[in-house]
Amino acid sequence: MKKNFEIKTKLSNPKSTKPLLKSLCLGNSAIREKQLQEDIYYKVTQGRLKLRIINGRTGNLIHYFRNNKTGKRVSKYTISETNTPRELDSILSSLYGVKVKVKKYREITILDNVRIHIDNVIGLGNYLEIEIIFKSIKDARKQMSGLIERLKLDEKNFIKESYSDLLLKKRRKNAD
Repeated sequence: MKKNFEIKTKLSNPKSTKPLLKSLCLGNSAIREKQLQEDIYYKVTQGRLKLRIINGRTGNLIHYFRNNKTGKRVSKYTISETNTPRELDSILSSLYGVKVKVKKYREITILDNVRIHIDNVIGLGNYLEIEIIFKSIKDARKQMSGLIERLKLDEKNFIKESYSDLLLKKRRKNAD
């Protein structure tokens, strides 16, 4: 399984973060792209299983394990790509059932082993995620600290829940 070290924080103003993110890319060979993503979470007993449909055409099946803890955290994951995401969803939905669907517009910046996402999550708002794929957690922690400083993030605002958890919590609250 691969591992990443990650943080997530709510963004009140994504426009103020974008120039800081662009400054990280100066002089680096960064990959930048925009995607419409639909994440379908299935009811599984171990870890989390989601099918990410990208721009309605391709997908990634992602199985991962992560503790819900505030701040910086480690995820262990396996990814498999598919060119037939709707067919795969049909199979997985019939086997496991759907827990929740999350739709988001994602701006992705990739710098070497770092993925930075600015997300507009339908029903939740704007967020920033940083994921560092690592071999050494010590190096990843150092790299993350530098990114947090350069992007002027406040660690008190980091959140522990996934978008799926946040949506489910919001639905329960609205049902009461």
